[in-house]
Amino acid sequence: MFTNIGLSHKNNLKKEHLEKFTVLHIIKGKANKNRANGVNQVIDGICKYSARSGIRVNVIGMAKTASFEGEEIFKYGYTVRVFTNWMGGFCRALFDEIYKADIIHLHGTYSVLNIFSGWACERVGKPYMVTLHGGLSPARNTWRNTFKKWIFHQILQKRHLENAAFIQCLTEEETTEAVMKFCPQSIVVIPNGVDLDDFPRTERIVKNNSIKSIGYIGRISREKNLESLCSAFSKINKDHNMQLLLAGPLTDEAKRIEQRWSSYNIKIVGPKFGLDKTIFLDSLNVFVHPSKTDVFSIGAMEALACGVPVVITRTSDTSYFLDTGAFIMCEPTAYGIEKALWKALNSQETLAEMVSHGRQLIETKLNWNIATANLIEAYRDVIKL
Repeated sequence: MFTNIGLSHKNNLKKEHLEKFTVLHIIKGKANKNRANGVNQVIDGICKYSARSGIRVNVIGMAKTASFEGEEIFKYGYTVRVFTNWMGGFCRALFDEIYKADIIHLHGTYSVLNIFSGWACERVGKPYMVTLHGGLSPARNTWRNTFKKWIFHQILQKRHLENAAFIQCLTEEETTEAVMKFCPQSIVVIPNGVDLDDFPRTERIVKNNSIKSIGYIGRISREKNLESLCSAFSKINKDHNMQLLLAGPLTDEAKRIEQRWSSYNIKIVGPKFGLDKTIFLDSLNVFVHPSKTDVFSIGAMEALACGVPVVITRTSDTSYFLDTGAFIMCEPTAYGIEKALWKALNSQETLAEMVSHGRQLIETKLNWNIATANLIEAYRDVIKL
């Protein structure tokens, strides 16, 4: 059964009308949104707005940076319990939390933690669901450990996903990979979003500076296709009156890019979080998400929320939102990105309208208020409330 509840206009569930139930999230990390790992940012948004809607939310995580076994991190109406290893009390805590929960929410693919957690749910007799987070994308699985991943999927993961109460895909395009890899009983499409508490509506003047800033925010890694973005930028910046700013962790890939492209006014500015991220996005004339494979980047969503004109690749699973007029879509090649950048930089008269459509897309479809309300309905369908 395919259920598309991610594109509907649903109001938040009223707390006074909501039957109480408990959702357990099992994660890698601490649900810290101030990390380059987008999955932790997603979990933070879901849990915050679930708790705000009256759902009881528990989170248990595995992270090497935990201060001690079972460290409790208090968040917006929920608590994350973090362990560093399996033998430090994690297994006992996991079963205790599963017993207390009505439904368990797992995140990602190719994860031993998920396989074990799904098995534990079956032993206890509790339903679990899985958000794929783009993990089954063929393009993402061709760079390393392809054979190992195939073996893992066939022996462990396929059954794990088939036994889930439902699978959450983040885009319509992602359902194709889900169906090709296995035959789930139920798929729901619920996109990610942004936290409107962090991005309130503001009036923005579309910049027309003599020195233009083009930017990107996210992981600086091979699959993000930043090499094509740098190549495209080098061709449009012949007069050196523009700069390309890449915000993200200072990885080996970041150092390589900076060494190769610094003469073209391309700079790595490090990770940006909180107010620094908002200031960074607001400084841009154009935001570009050049990925070869992704599920509508949260960085691109945040740029739309800030009122920044956005160029985003077709392979970032954006096709089903193109008719909103909220962004410029292009192919994930240096040629395609170059064409889109020229279009953005030479269309000042139409950018204001595109920016308005972008903010409307965020407020009506791509925010945690709406995404969490849709998830809660999916949970309720499983536990029959």
